[in-house]
Parts: sequence; C-alpha cells; structure tokens
Amino acid sequence: MKFNLYQMYTVAIALLLPAGLFAQISFSNSNALLNETDFHSGVAIAVTDMNGDGYDDIIHLDNGRELSIEYQQVDGSFITLYVGSMSNQSQWSMCVADVDNNGFCDVITGGSYDNVKIARASADGSSYEISNLLGANLFLQGSNLADINNDGWLDVFACHDDAESMIWGNDGTGELVLSNDWIDMATVPASDNSGNYGSIWTDFDNDGDLDLYIAKCRQGVNNSADPRRINALFVNDGNGNYTEKAEDYGLKIGAQSWTADFNDIDNDGDLDVFITNHDVPSMLLENDGTGHFTDITVGAGINISGTPIQGIMRDFDNDGFVDILVAGGTHNLFHNNGDKTFTKINGVFDNEDMESYAVGDLNHDGFLDIYGGYANIYTSPTNVDDVLWLNDGNDNHFFEIQLIGTESNHNAVGARVVIEGSFGTMIREVRAGESYGIMNSMILHFGLGQETMIDKMTITWPSGTVNIIEDVAGDQFLQIDETGCVPPDISITAVGPTVICSGETVEISAPAGYFYQWSTGETSQSITVSEAGTYYVLASEDGMCFGQSGSIQVIVDPIEIPTISAIGDTKFCEGGSVMLTSTDAMGYNWSNGDNTQTIEVTESGSYYVTTQGLCDDFGSDPIEVLVYTPDAPIGDDVTITEAMAVTLAVSGDLPSWYDAETAGNLLATGNEYTTPVLSATTTYYVEDLANFDGGLFEVGQPTHTGTSQYNGDTYNGGLFFDVYEPFTLLTVNVITDESGIREIILLDNNGTQLASQQVDLGIGQNIVTLNFELEPGTNYLLTTNEAINYSTLGYASPRLMRSSSGVDYPYTVEDAVSIVNATGGKTRYYYFYNWQIEKAGTNCLSDRSAISVIYDSTIATEDVNIHLQGMSVFPNPSDQDRIQLALDKPLTEDGLITLYSNDGRVLLVQEVGSGSDKFELSMPGIPAGFYTVQLQSGADKFIQKLIRL
Repeated sequence: MKFNLYQMYTVAIALLLPAGLFAQISFSNSNALLNETDFHSGVAIAVTDMNGDGYDDIIHLDNGRELSIEYQQVDGSFITLYVGSMSNQSQWSMCVADVDNNGFCDVITGGSYDNVKIARASADGSSYEISNLLGANLFLQGSNLADINNDGWLDVFACHDDAESMIWGNDGTGELVLSNDWIDMATVPASDNSGNYGSIWTDFDNDGDLDLYIAKCRQGVNNSADPRRINALFVNDGNGNYTEKAEDYGLKIGAQSWTADFNDIDNDGDLDVFITNHDVPSMLLENDGTGHFTDITVGAGINISGTPIQGIMRDFDNDGFVDILVAGGTHNLFHNNGDKTFTKINGVFDNEDMESYAVGDLNHDGFLDIYGGYANIYTSPTNVDDVLWLNDGNDNHFFEIQLIGTESNHNAVGARVVIEGSFGTMIREVRAGESYGIMNSMILHFGLGQETMIDKMTITWPSGTVNIIEDVAGDQFLQIDETGCVPPDISITAVGPTVICSGETVEISAPAGYFYQWSTGETSQSITVSEAGTYYVLASEDGMCFGQSGSIQVIVDPIEIPTISAIGDTKFCEGGSVMLTSTDAMGYNWSNGDNTQTIEVTESGSYYVTTQGLCDDFGSDPIEVLVYTPDAPIGDDVTITEAMAVTLAVSGDLPSWYDAETAGNLLATGNEYTTPVLSATTTYYVEDLANFDGGLFEVGQPTHTGTSQYNGDTYNGGLFFDVYEPFTLLTVNVITDESGIREIILLDNNGTQLASQQVDLGIGQNIVTLNFELEPGTNYLLTTNEAINYSTLGYASPRLMRSSSGVDYPYTVEDAVSIVNATGGKTRYYYFYNWQIEKAGTNCLSDRSAISVIYDSTIATEDVNIHLQGMSVFPNPSDQDRIQLALDKPLTEDGLITLYSNDGRVLLVQEVGSGSDKFELSMPGIPAGFYTVQLQSGADKFIQKLIRL
C-alpha cells in the first residue's frame, strides 16, 4: 500500500440551502418531471452522476434491454439520451463508473449467458459505443466496478450463478482483460463454486484497503453447510492478496442469501451489515469494533416478509442514522430509531410493490430519492411504469460530497469519507455496483439531523492520500479533488420573491470578491432572472478552485391547482352532511356558488372549486358526494265495517311499526303487522331501515390456474390486500393433496395477528369458514401458521395449491377490498381462492308513513254489499303481466274489474260477463307497488289487495 499523504485544511463553509418542510419520511410520485413515463425496467437500475456536473442522473433499461440516460438539469427537469439496445433479453445486472478515466461514466450490463457488455462514453460524453467484454460467458448476477489491484483504473467483478465469479482487469488504457487469477475463489470443501448473487467491495475492517463479501444462494441446494450457499469474505492483506475468512468474522452464513450491504447503523465508526435471505429471515449484524459481527435482527425489530432481492442502508430522513430499504416481492422501509432498533414505515409508496430501485439525490435538494422499478421477480418487466419517487424532505440538515480522483480512479471508487461531530462518527464509501445488479449514487450523502456543522472530515483516497478538513458547514454540495482543492464557502440570495408572473424579474446575487460562473453562463456578481429554473453559481477566489453555491429555484406563473379534502364520509344518509375544504388560495368559487374555503354539503352531486392564484385561476378535480335517501314504506289503508283485527302490509327492507308520528312505542318490525281488534279508526306509523351498498360479493382467483400446483416445502406464502370499508371475510376455498390441520391467520401491516381459524382439511377442495371481521387499512396479509404446518406436515409450507400463471392483480370489490399482491410477487397467487365477503354497507332510517285502519259501520247499511272475502287473486304477490281472479260462485250479472293505485287512482277497468267464476286481468306496464283489485257485479263488491313485484 502507498504511504499516507496527510493534507490539512481548515474551512468554514456556510449554510447554503434550506432543508425540507416535513418531519416524517414520505415520497411523491414525480414522473411528470421525466420526458418519458412509459418506461418499464427489469431488475437492473442505476442512479449516479454520469457527466460530472454534480447532479445525479438516471440510467435505466426499458423492458430490461434498451439503455437510456436521463440527465438531471438544474431546473429539476431531465434530458434523455437513448444509448441503444444492450441485449435481446432483460438484463440481470448493471454497474456504472468511468472505466477509461475520461471524465464520463461507462455502463456495464449482463444477463443469462448473453455476454457482459460495456457502453463506453465518447470523449465529450455525448454518445456511447456498445461492445462485449472478451473472454468467457456467464450467468451474471450482481456486479461491481472496483480498483481491485489499486492501480488507479477500475476493474470489473461479475457474480456467476453457475460457477466461479469472474474478473476483468483494466490494462491501464480502459481496456478490460479477463483476469480470473487475481483472486482464488474456490470453496473449501471443493464445489463448482456457483451460487454467487450479490457482491460488495468495502473496507469492512477499517484497515485502509478494499475487501470483498459475496452473498451466496444456490437454488435446489437445501443443505446449509453446502459451500455453494455459504457467504464468502475475501480479506485484503493490504498488498492485493485476498484470503477467505468469513468464519473468523462471524460472516459465514449458510442461508440462501441474496444481498449484503455494509454501513454504520449507530455512528460508532465501524461498519455493520444487513443481509437479505430467502429461506430464513433477513439479518442485521452489528460490528463489535474489531470486525467481528453479531446477529441483532430480532432485537432490532427487523422482520422482512416476501422475497427480498434488494437491500441497502441509507439515511432517508437526514436524521443522522441510516435506514433500511428492501424491495423484491414486497417493499419495506425500516426507519432507524438511533438506538440500534428500527420501525417499519408503512404507506410510504403506493400499492404497487417495488421489485428493484436505485437511490440518489434526483432533485439536488440534499435528500435521497428513489427510482423504482416494478418488474416481476427476477427481471421480467411488467406494464407498471417505473416511478421517480422524490423525497418530500423535512427540517433536518445534510452534507453531500463528490470526490474526483486524479491519482486514484476518476470516480474515486473505493474512497472513504469519515465525518465527526456531536452526532458521532459517520462513514461513507464510494461504491460502483451494489446489492443485486443495481447502482446507487457515487455522491456521498450524510444526514446531520439538527446539526449544521461538521467538526472534522477525513477523506481517504484509494491512492493512500488522506485529506483532513475541519469546521465544515452542513447543507451544502461539495466537490473536492484528490489534489486537495477546497472551494470557498459561498451563498446566494434573491432580492424579492422567487415566485413571479410573466413579465416580472428577480435579482439573484453572490457575495463580492470572487470569480463567478453562473448556471446561466453569466460571470457577473448578480444576475436578473425572468425565466423559471434553478439557479446557482460557481465561485472561486483564484479562478481555479471553484465551489458551487446552493441553488435558488425561480417559479414563473406558478400552477396552483387546488385540491379538495373531505372532513367526514362523502357517502352518508339524508339529514347528514360533509365538510369540503379547499387548499389555501387567495379566493374561492365553488360549483354550488359558495365562496368560502370550506363548504357544508348536504345533497348528492359533483363538487369542485375554482381558486384565485398568484397569476391565474385554477380549477380542482371534482369530488363526488352521495346522499342515501331511503324511501318511506308504502302501504294501503284498510276500511272495516265491524270490529276486527287487520293485517297491514308495507314495502321496505326492515320496517318498524309505531303508534305515534314521532317517538312513540315500537309495536312490531317486519313488512306485516296484525293489529289488535279495532272498533275505531286507528293510524299507525311505519319507518324503514334501508341498507345501501351492502350484500354478498366474491373476489380473488376463482380457482387454481396453471400447471404448477405447489410451492417448495420451505416457503409459506400469502396474499396482501387493502380494505376500504368494513366487511366480513366469510369463506375461502383451498385445495390440497395432504389432509390434516392447518391454521389460517390474518396479520395487519405491522405483522400483528388479528384473527385465526384452525381447520381439518380433507384431500381436494375445501371451503373454509373464517368469518374474519375487517376494518379499513392497508397491507393486510392472509397466510398460514408456519408452526402448525411443521406440526402437521413436517415443513414450513401448508401444502396448499397456488397459481403461478394466469394471475392478474388486483382482484377488487369496488369500495371494499383489493387483493394487490402475493408474498412471492405478482406472478403468484397463494392458496386462498374464491373469497366470499359480506359488506356491511350503510343503514339509513326513512321518514315515517301513516297507515290507517278506517272503521265505518255505515257502509253495511248501503245498497252495496262489500265482500272482503269470496274472491281470491293469484299469483299474489305477482311479477307477471296477467293475474287470475276466482270467485266462490259464478256472477249472476255482468261486472266491472277496477285496479286502483295505493292513492286511490283508477289504473285499469275491464268488463266481465255473467255466468263465470274465473277471470283474467291484463296489466302490462304496471310498476311494482301496492294495489287494490275490485270486482263489482250488481249489489256485490269484491275487494282484494295486490302486491306487484
């Protein structure tokens, strides 16, 4: 190793950029900033600064094959360069760095025996040329660019799934030559040396040189002592000699590991490690300070579900502690509490699970952002668009530094920056290629919490040069090269508001006494701005060593589209209300004519608001309000001529009968009520409890699809689903070829068990009654109890059929539930078919209707004889257009059939002849309701009620 050259600098770099506004970790979908949003990555994604301008760029492969670069601009937008097709198949790995030290990054990709490719940047970085690396072919998994022999030129390390990993050494001109003899990676005992998945080059033991750790997995190999699945640690002796020593440091792990990331979780000055596994829980191991690692997973509160294929540690809220981000079958974000424990943060992203990602500062605000991909495992792009997730930020401080090598490789890959302060000791390393085939920013990021100063910063370069800089201010973006150029501290200010309308200007100024290079190209101390954009200045005391200021964003003609929030439910019973509130504005004009910020709504309708902005008016999206209006019960009054009991009938879902128009005594419930014997006119009052949007529904795959039936014995799967309104999960169907006890369990998004049901399954299809009560929430998991599976079957799997083809998420009942994913990703559907659910719906009380029994004894003295019996009507109730009337005896005179509505209107009249006792009444077009049928012949009048369905 080269001797250390210590260079001492003392600077005071001023606060440059205001921090964020929010306290929690949150991200916003910002695809609107991209030129093309219809982009679908496989697993391989990259973020880093491609052209050395200090801004992170996006490097991605559409459909896993077509390489494009999105160059971040100072105004937050992106410019796209299409590079070309890297392969005719989706790539499994990508890493990015400057292979030929020309100042522009090159791109390495590869997949399943389709060659390792390099896209080389031209001398000015404006174009790329694609070629294959010469030498043996392989099934590429993770990959890295690292200066393995420390000659100032980056080499390629490629994980091979089916045999020993491969190395291409740099010949000192940027050409890469197969150099597998540099490291002996043969296992002990001997094997085919396969199973190499995720690799990381890191100085894990703080001795000043790069070591290599490989996370290993060999599918189909179940023996944890098999060397093809034991993670390997190759320790550098400082002279480029590597010896496998995983066991010495507590890192000889025989799980089916996928990735490893080394970072310092507690700011104690040594690197800890997070490892993703598939057959056992993913692991967090703490470094004891000597390089020996101890598993602290359980105590740390880490519980990773699904099939993780990416796992890195970064500080996403700038509180000074690295958090853990996992993706794969599901995504997980664990927040570092600062005491070596972590809390899972739910609802950070949308319902689509990120399968892969890359991380960097993609809007240059000092907070780490994420470019997420939504492929199916492992690298099959889907129709779900990639998403640029910009960090919403908070009021914590940050520090970002970009290293430029001169004697070392240009990107300073392998360099280390250590900062010290009241927050402890933080370590960051420059790496190219991490986790499983992804690339994260080489600009080093530190969250500082509420601290604004760094007491001491130590930069250790691969060449051995060491820079020490004291009293460094936070909230800045610093570029420093290996010669030790330390730029001046510089800040810029705006004279007047930075949000303006067309035709207006704002002046932005830098302090006097410097050489200036503005982002606009101007070289004066101040600039006058009339166009939207992000503005900054490079300043130098001597015209050679420039420092970049923070940026000021100028917004012209701001788009201030209002949004409406509802305080309360937007679906409610008549008599209720909901408050609708607009976001803040200078004035409001609602669709109902109101002009206040908040309105009270009592009627169904579509409501929107137009607000007055700084430079224009803007309209919101509408919000729908639905008021449920139950119909009052419908029934007929009944007339009696003598004291008797009467059966009254009304329409409705659940009528209730009362003896008063308001309040009163409850007499009965149901559609019919039989009165006591009445000898006077009596009125009853009926209200209905009507249900809206309730009932029975089916959801989920109806039954198994595809030819593959069961997952492996070591895997216990499940289904993730979201609940929008309360319902009961009544039953599910499961299919098995192994009888015996299983236990179906329901977990919330924190992994807490909410309900369970044991069942003794028979061979074949079983309908399992669950009756699980669900409340609104996200990321519920329906799965089985692994311990019961072991007890019954002897392994983790429940031995229930699952689908691996023909799966099409989401499975949804509108406004109630959406089954969104499986623990093994969206190509799988685990176990639980044909869900039967019952929605509770909303119950609303109607107004009361008056139903009277009219007592009139004078009718009996008239010439007409009224017969309430002696004629039958059938079918009754009826949904047909014809009904039959039958008398006890034939008519002796011609007659007239009359159909009356409930309010006494004559609807139909039909003549009938004498001599018959059976008649047919035709009534097409008569709606559902209650009616009276009357047949009068001579002095006889026959009356019957009819219910039309």
